[in-house]
Amino acid sequence: MTKKKEEKPDEAAENTKAVAKIDNNKELAKKENKEAKMERVLKAFSKSRDFSDYYIEEYVDLSEKKELTAKEKARKEELYLEIAKANGLKSGLWAANLSYGKYHEFLGTTRSMLVKEYDCKTPIELMLVDRIVANYWRSMKLDMTLNRLIEKEDGGYTFNDSKMNVIRELSKGLESTSRQLNTSIMLLKELKQPSLNIKVKNAIIGQNQQFNMDRENNQQ
Repeated sequence: MTKKKEEKPDEAAENTKAVAKIDNNKELAKKENKEAKMERVLKAFSKSRDFSDYYIEEYVDLSEKKELTAKEKARKEELYLEIAKANGLKSGLWAANLSYGKYHEFLGTTRSMLVKEYDCKTPIELMLVDRIVANYWRSMKLDMTLNRLIEKEDGGYTFNDSKMNVIRELSKGLESTSRQLNTSIMLLKELKQPSLNIKVKNAIIGQNQQFNMDRENNQQ
């Protein structure tokens, strides 16, 4: 039977200190970790950030993992959709999804053409482009429906009270949509007008002042 090695008083004290130090370090690490989390939450509530930032952080964390559980895979797909929706104004997602899937390519392409033509970058400019696409699409659909209601494929016409009521309501909607379309186009064009060159304006004012002074001197 082996005898347990007896610790000397000094050794026992040192071991006790070492154990206490390890425990203190663990507690300190927990405290620092907790404080770091609290600081992160505080920043989240006090600092203006894109909400997609939170989803992106979590998405990146999941993307960096070599293997994902079924729950994590589902969460990753959910985050992907949330990030896409949160950035829909920048990417044109909402404009492209105005109608059924078969029209997404047309709507997205139309929106991209407008963004490129007017060099739209600010949120307001992008919002106006979305409204232009939406109102254009609605007006065209209303026009198509009206035309098919009024004229048959063989060129004939048929009218009754029910059809006239529908035509009347569709015409009101088309008129309203056309006004909104024109208003959005005019607003976008005004926003993209080149700013007045202040230097040129000041130079013209300066020249006029000099001309008036020379004229006064000649008259004296």
